[in-house]
Order: sequence, then C-alpha cells, then structure tokens
Amino acid sequence: MEKIRRILNSKYLYFLIVLVVLVSIGVSLSIPKVSIYEGDETHFKGRVESLKITEDKYRLELSSKEGLICNYYFKENENLKYGEIPLGSEVEIKGSLKKPVNNTVPNTFNYRDYLYHKGIFYTCTIESIDIVGEENFLYGVKNAVIGRIMTFDIADYLYTLIIGDKSLLDEETYDKYRQNGVSHLFAISGMHIGLFSIMLLNILKKLKMKDYVRYPIVTSFIWFYAFLVGFTPSVVRASMLFTFGSVNKLLKLEVSSIKILGIVGSILVVLNPDIIFDIGFIYSFSIAFGLLHSRSFLERHKIIGTSLVASLYSIPITALNFYEVNLLSILINLVFVPFVSSIVYPLCLLTFIFRFLEPLTKCALYILEFLNTASFGIKGLVFIVPKMPIIVIFLYYLILVRKFIRHPKLVSLLLIVFVLSTKVIPLLDGEFKVSFIDVGQGDSTLMITPHAKEVILIDTGGITGSSYKPSKNTITYLKSLGIGRIDYMVFSHGDFDHMGDASGIVENFKVGKVVFNCGGYNDLESELLEVLDKKNVEHYACIKELDIDNGKLYFLNAKEYDNENDNSSVIYTEFN
Repeated sequence: MEKIRRILNSKYLYFLIVLVVLVSIGVSLSIPKVSIYEGDETHFKGRVESLKITEDKYRLELSSKEGLICNYYFKENENLKYGEIPLGSEVEIKGSLKKPVNNTVPNTFNYRDYLYHKGIFYTCTIESIDIVGEENFLYGVKNAVIGRIMTFDIADYLYTLIIGDKSLLDEETYDKYRQNGVSHLFAISGMHIGLFSIMLLNILKKLKMKDYVRYPIVTSFIWFYAFLVGFTPSVVRASMLFTFGSVNKLLKLEVSSIKILGIVGSILVVLNPDIIFDIGFIYSFSIAFGLLHSRSFLERHKIIGTSLVASLYSIPITALNFYEVNLLSILINLVFVPFVSSIVYPLCLLTFIFRFLEPLTKCALYILEFLNTASFGIKGLVFIVPKMPIIVIFLYYLILVRKFIRHPKLVSLLLIVFVLSTKVIPLLDGEFKVSFIDVGQGDSTLMITPHAKEVILIDTGGITGSSYKPSKNTITYLKSLGIGRIDYMVFSHGDFDHMGDASGIVENFKVGKVVFNCGGYNDLESELLEVLDKKNVEHYACIKELDIDNGKLYFLNAKEYDNENDNSSVIYTEFN
C-alpha cells in the first residue's frame, strides 16, 4: 500500500498523465471519424437511449451500429406520451438519413459539429417505428421512475432535477435562468451528486454502518443514478471523483482531491478525447478545479467564496459560448445555490417518494421562479462580450490560477475588467461592414459603420409554420460581434418571411428607430407597432432617405401599390 501511495503522489506520474492526455487529443483530432452508413439506408434497428417530445415532433437517440438521432414529425391531431416508446426497448425504424445541418450563421451553435463529437453522423426522419424487444431490468426501473414523474403537476422540475432533462421546462423560464447565470443548477453535476451522496451517507451512518460498508453502497447508488441521467460527462466526472475519493479514504492513500480530479479528468479524456468539446464537462471540470484549488480561500470566506470562485472560473466559458456575462450572477448565486441545493433539490427528491409533499414543493418552486423573474429584470450588470481570442482566455486562467489565492479581491476585479475590456474590440474596427444573415426563407442584412458608430439591421426573417425562430441566431451573431444595440431596424415589407420574428430582436436589443415600407400596416406590422409603442421606440414609414454616419440609405420605391410585395422598399447606399 505504501508503494501505491508513493506512486500516486509522485509528480512524475502527473507529468506522464499530461503527456498521455495531450497525445490522445492530438491523435483524435488528426484522424477524422467517418460513418459506417452510406446515407441511402432505409431500415435501422437498435435500442432507444433517450426520448424527447416537443409540440411538433418526438426525437429519440438510437444506439445501433452507430448512434442515430431519429425524428418523427406529428401529423395533425397526433401526439406521443412518455412511456409509449419505452427507453431501452429494441425498435425497428423505417426512414431516411440526412446529414445534420451546419450552422449558416457565424459564431452560432453548430449542430453537425455537436453530433460529430458524440459519434453521430446522420439524423433519420422516421416513417414508421415498431417495438421488437422489451427493455431490460435497469431500463425498466428508469421507465418506472419517468412514468411516476409524469404523474405530478410539477413534472417539468422533477424531470429536470431528477433525470437531468430540461426539455419539459418552459423555454422562456429557462432562458431567464441562463441569463441570470444559474442554469448550472439545473444540469445534474457535482453539486447534485454531492448532495445525493451526503444524504445517503448520513442515512447509512444513522443505521450504524461502518465506512467500508457505507461508501461501497453509496458508490453503487451513485453509479445507478448516473445511469438514470444518461451518463452525461459532468455526472460521470462527479461519480468517478466520488468513487476514487472513497477508495482514497478507505485505503488511506492520502492523495489530494485536486490530484484525484486530475486523474479522473485524464481517464475521461483518454477514453473519449471528444469530451473536451462537451460544454457540460468543461463547466463541471473547470468549476470543480477552481473550488479545490481555492480551498484555503473558501475556508476564510465561506459565504461568498463558493459563488465568487465558481463564477470566476465559469465567466470565460459563458462568454465564449453565449457572448454575455451577468456580473450580478455572483450575488444571484448567493441566493439561488443554497436555496436550490438545500431546499428545492431535496424537496424534489422527497416529493418523488412522498407525493403529499407536492404542495410544499410547489411553493418552493413558485418562490424560485419569482426570484428568477425579479433577478432577470435587473439589466444593469449584464454585459455583451464579443468572441474572445483563445490567448485572452489562456491569460485569464493563468492569472486566476497563479494569483487569486494571494490577492483575491484585486485579481477578481482585474479579471472582470479584463473580460469587459474586450468590448473595445468592435470600436477599433475602422471598416464599414455588411453581413448577410441566413434567416431561413431569406436573408437579413446587417450594416455596421466604422468604429461601430451605427448599426442597421434590414429585415429579421421568419419561417411560416415552424416553431424555429431565426432571431435566435441573429441575436447570437450580433452579440458575438459585441453589438448590444440597433440604431435602425428597417423592414423591406411586412410579410412573415421578412419580419415575422422582429419582436425577438426588439425584446433583446435596445432599438433606436424602426422604418417600415410604404403602404398601410398589415396585421403583423400592427402587432409589432404595439411592442414598439410599449418600449417607446420611434417608428416611421415610407421615407425617402436615411442618414447613417457619413453616408445615406436611399429608399427608391416611394409609391404605394395594392399588395405588400409591390410595396417592398428598394434600398441603395454608397459608403466611402
């Protein structure tokens, strides 16, 4: 045992681990992965690993010769309930394959890359599906758990906090959680595994069980829970950390927690190098490292310390993926983390077992949503951050890791200023830029004058008969450029494919003035006018020219016709 202890505490071991990890990543990135499918297959058989149901379709992940994402689009008056296609069941599917879509707007979510790093190369549109085999015992338990959850009025939160699936949560509500910087509380991770393990350890301790009995039992429960939530990278990381920590404690190996974290992370990366692209793993590992590395600081500042450290280690990740930082989230987490971890999460677990607790849990969730909405209304400390160069992120973490413990207040302030200083980048660009943004059935035109003095957006797009909102990509793209306002929003005409998603832009950016085309207002334009009036946004129609910085926009069509398309604005500009 002494020899094992010396090996595990040897610095040479960790140099070797780093080398192996770097080689694994390098080899993985240098060898492109290819699909075993040709693309013309029409029949597939496999096991259902996950199922998500939305208003217009259900989506299942199929474990077959290789992973497949399969979608079935509901016909009129058609739907599906959870349990009708049990998880773990063997199914035969008839359908057609297609390549996942690439992002057509820069700096937005790339669905094809996301699936590629999960080993999935095709999606499948389902024509028919037949269940040909039943689920095994473990999946039977998981289906029973999900089936019970669906009988509750608060199924959306139980499904989120117990199963780790946010698909039932109201999209607008979750987006508020995200912008408040507390969405990590709804992704099953180290915090939830830690709470779950502490609850079980304390229960077993009251039953007078010894450590060598308690820890193996709790470890078994944790890995079963990891199965229930689908072995997500953050949960696997937390489960492995607890397992290795238990072995370390029972065998008295005296390996530090941060070294155990390094071993766990290295094993995960070597087994699956693509895990470094999983945002859940990145958040989980970074915050866990920060908390362990800053343990001496946390001992001196127990109240605000955890929130501060977690926020500092997650700020670059949030900025790099969502292009905004809410500095108020440090304070918001001081309220939300203890409330969710000490009240909401335990209540959800207990309510699942004891249904009579549901009214009490409803009250806690009502308070949670009230706090979420109230916090969301405070906009003063939400900063849009343009896409940061990798060197900036590297320097940020270098300063944080090396200097934070000795000078926490000064380093915290400097790092926040460091990130926000990237907002200067758009102001340094002296070029006149025009971007054409894919919004589904057409294009949206973005014009930025030198040094970002003025920002003009022409049309916003909108896809008829689809729940997809192109404004999401437009919003993300604008934020990635460091744009937080739109001086002029111009609509060529009032058809849905040109301005159907305009309200999404108006709700997310400060809009100076809005310009409509000639002719009367249709229903869609009238709806937008109500939104503009509520926000006190000036609006005009049928103008001839518009001054922009040192140039002009000329509106060539100033006549009125009897239909919306003929009334479209034709815009001409010259800019020196």
